[in-house]
Amino acid sequence: MFNTNFYTLKQAMDVALLRQNVHSLNIANVSTPGYKRKYVAFEELLKESEMKLKLSKTNEKHLIGSKNVVEPRVLVDNTTTMRNDGNNVDIDYEMVQLVKNGLRYQVLTRLMSLNIDRYNAVLRGVR
Repeated sequence: MFNTNFYTLKQAMDVALLRQNVHSLNIANVSTPGYKRKYVAFEELLKESEMKLKLSKTNEKHLIGSKNVVEPRVLVDNTTTMRNDGNNVDIDYEMVQLVKNGLRYQVLTRLMSLNIDRYNAVLRGVR
């Protein structure tokens, strides 16, 4: 019943929620010795998936692609420098990312709401 926008928005909201949790976890562990910051890899995985996507034609007028479901992954950041205690969380960076992600989530919820409103209007027969 729902178009692909609905499912795309849902997946984007799920990723934003996961990111919010990961940033919160990093902030909560800013003083934990030996803690390594975590991050969510999704866009990179999506890009890789798109490059591997193979389209096949069954008819000159049709294109059918394989449905690739990309799941976000929580990874450990070992690339940034660490403090003397082995922790590599930068509180300023995490706070900025938390706010940016929160704003992104608000936009996504608004888009989802507008998408649902369109379906409600169609079901009610409102023009």
